[in-house]
Amino acid sequence: MPILNPSQGAINSRIRLRKAGIEKLAAVMRIMDRSFPSQFGESWNERQCLSMLSLPGTRLMIAVDEQEQNEPVCGFSMTRTIAGEEELLMIAVDPDYQNAGVGRVMLDQLISDAESEQIAAIFLEVRAENPAQHLYRKLGFEKIGKRSGYYTGSQNEKFDAITYRKKL
Repeated sequence: MPILNPSQGAINSRIRLRKAGIEKLAAVMRIMDRSFPSQFGESWNERQCLSMLSLPGTRLMIAVDEQEQNEPVCGFSMTRTIAGEEELLMIAVDPDYQNAGVGRVMLDQLISDAESEQIAAIFLEVRAENPAQHLYRKLGFEKIGKRSGYYTGSQNEKFDAITYRKKL
């Protein structure tokens, strides 16, 4: 897979989003393992993903690069709709595709889908030091809370989570 960056042109035209299920779990786990440093305790294991995907209202969306051979999965998001609200449970982009707009494409689609389904708000939690917060704020998510010690790292360190909401 090529290393991409924003100066290489419109990656957006290469990326297609597709709904997926457990048949794409191996690709999701590969991206999860590559995208989340273990020291922060943010990633899920396969059992956690399977458990979440079995719940009503949970959706998995994958991003594929149509210009690459075999159309590799380069990102995913997992959401859950409950009581008229949407929660972004997990989002990740393969490191080879980070900072090229893939995350933005996935979040734009999430927001668009939620609006068309008349969802009242989208919620998410992110590690306090995670730079993805810049994108969330740019897309209109507002910080509404903090969960102290929410994530447990590989050395049992605790990391805070910031809760964001986007009203629709």
